[in-house]
Amino acid sequence: MKTYIMDQESSQLRSSALLEETFYITSKKNTYYRVKLTEKGLSLEKESNGATKIETISLGDIIGCKCMRSKRRNGASCACRPTISKPQMRDVQVNETYNVWDELDTSAYLYIYAYTLKKPRVKGALRRERTTITLRFRSFDKYQDNLREASRWRLAIKCLIKKIPIPKNLMSPTHGNLDSLLKACSSEEKKLLVFLNPKSGPGRSRETFQRRIHPILSEAEKLYEVYITKYPNYAREFVRIRNIYQWNGILCVGGDGILFEVINGLLGRSDWKRALEELPLGIIPCGSGNGLAKSIAYEKQEPYDSNPMLISALSVVKNKYTPIDLVRIETTSQILYSFLSVGWGLIADIDIESERLRAIGGQRFTIWSIARLIGLRIYKGTVSYLPCDNNNKVSTQTVINENNKTNGGFLYDTKNHNDNDNIDIVKNNNDIITHSKSYGDNLDRYCDGVKESKSYHNVLDSVTSDIGDIYLDDNNDVVGENLSLETEIQSRTRLDSFYSATSRKSTYYSTGSASSYHSMEDSGSLTPDGEDPDTVYNRIMYGPSSSLPALTAQLPNDWIQIKGEFVAVHASYQSHIGEDGFIAPRAKLADGLIWLLIIKAGITRTNLLQFLLGLNTGTHLASNGVDMIPVKAFRIEPETSVTGNMTVDGEKVDYGPLQAEIFSSLATVMSP
Repeated sequence: MKTYIMDQESSQLRSSALLEETFYITSKKNTYYRVKLTEKGLSLEKESNGATKIETISLGDIIGCKCMRSKRRNGASCACRPTISKPQMRDVQVNETYNVWDELDTSAYLYIYAYTLKKPRVKGALRRERTTITLRFRSFDKYQDNLREASRWRLAIKCLIKKIPIPKNLMSPTHGNLDSLLKACSSEEKKLLVFLNPKSGPGRSRETFQRRIHPILSEAEKLYEVYITKYPNYAREFVRIRNIYQWNGILCVGGDGILFEVINGLLGRSDWKRALEELPLGIIPCGSGNGLAKSIAYEKQEPYDSNPMLISALSVVKNKYTPIDLVRIETTSQILYSFLSVGWGLIADIDIESERLRAIGGQRFTIWSIARLIGLRIYKGTVSYLPCDNNNKVSTQTVINENNKTNGGFLYDTKNHNDNDNIDIVKNNNDIITHSKSYGDNLDRYCDGVKESKSYHNVLDSVTSDIGDIYLDDNNDVVGENLSLETEIQSRTRLDSFYSATSRKSTYYSTGSASSYHSMEDSGSLTPDGEDPDTVYNRIMYGPSSSLPALTAQLPNDWIQIKGEFVAVHASYQSHIGEDGFIAPRAKLADGLIWLLIIKAGITRTNLLQFLLGLNTGTHLASNGVDMIPVKAFRIEPETSVTGNMTVDGEKVDYGPLQAEIFSSLATVMSP
């Protein structure tokens, strides 16, 4: 967020306002806010003792909003008496099935949830922090009139977030049908299909989803159906045979392996092209490696390391999608599609053999790297590749220079992190939505089904501040972690509030909402009776046509061939193969390139140690004996007299000949 002194930008924000209202703070005298909703976000113009400050919360940082209403815990308590203890009061969403409301508080509360980039007060990296703006609409004596006003704001914000036209007829001051307005605010009909692998990484993915991801999905009103995976390739068979078009996206909660299953399941369908086009893919990093989640955040310049779960959850709710390359893999026994990497030798050995240490999480890679460095193995074979148009090897100095521009492997640009800066400002007066008047419609207790929840970075349960206890930094910040504002009552003296407008207890579980869980008891096996689910994936695969010769055929003359002994060969098409594996610094999600890393035999253990230590920063390419080559396709032909490990996206495949070619922008991923 940025702070501005009132100048020409203020008039620009005013002219582009879609909705505008003046709000007050009970704990601050001579202080009020002019809040404007524009196509760029929420503008907060603070007037205090003659001084003016303006801050804009970018539309790209806002994930959702909800209308709430207050309800007494104890029906005998009086809400107007300051002696009433705060725990006796709580707020509930308008739609909850309660019959007794706090009739003394006719206010409608609009919660706006945003996750903004902020610098810490002490030295450190940027991070995204939760900001809640609570707008209390209390201009009218009737609750339904205040709800209508709050719902207009809610509908406009939801339309802007989804990048769909705002229905101007519903925003008109002459429109008095509250039922139509609330119906237009309803959540999307299709849900997210969520696959949750309970054994990913340290085995805490179920708890992580409930406590860290569900609250953010709730704030964004993203409904979902969770399916707990039962066995290997469960997700693969599920998406291959089910009617997947009843969902609007697929979210994988686990490691890279579950996304590997989903992609290959989609490409096992005859309508694979439609499936990849209509169903964006998301990943919540609960595994040991989490290479794709880190690569997405790196390309989008998001501070992943400060809170991986938050950044990944925001990717799911922001309605932004990015194309991603897929690589077609052919072995002697099967066709696979890969989104991350292919490994042979050292890195593949570390990945597969460290599985026995899965319980300790990502640290297993470090421990096994030491073991493999001591017991170094050499593999004989032939590596062939089709160079890209510019077939020069990546310059070591170029990589080092690029890394010097990063902060711990991440690029930050605080001036350009807003994806919505290219939106044209609306200057046509006909597009300005003016303040509405009170109408006497009946109250509609419309049901969304999702309760208000908390989702702080590392806090699972929290009691939030009251309306009067507002965090404000009088030096610079206009808003802090929470800001609660209220309109002035027009027909009577404005009342102070003695209770909180924020939910007292977080709600993490999908029960009681329209989202649902499908556990181990769900619907039985997906595979035919008597068929081994581990071998089902050998069925026919679809996808784009290959331009390569058969795996057993001779390669064309424009391929380059290297024959000899190797320590490691690793083909990557994303920047990271793990949270600490910055293997291809110049790789993009959809650049149409495979970055082929080759380490030949003869490299010293000192240089190899330098390579392993530099993997988390990208300086590994400065090690002697390490080559990185951008290619379009490659073939690996190991000598089978000595067995070893070959991996595709971290999954072990048959040891033997393998070839791969890249298809640019074949799939779509959710991105922040």
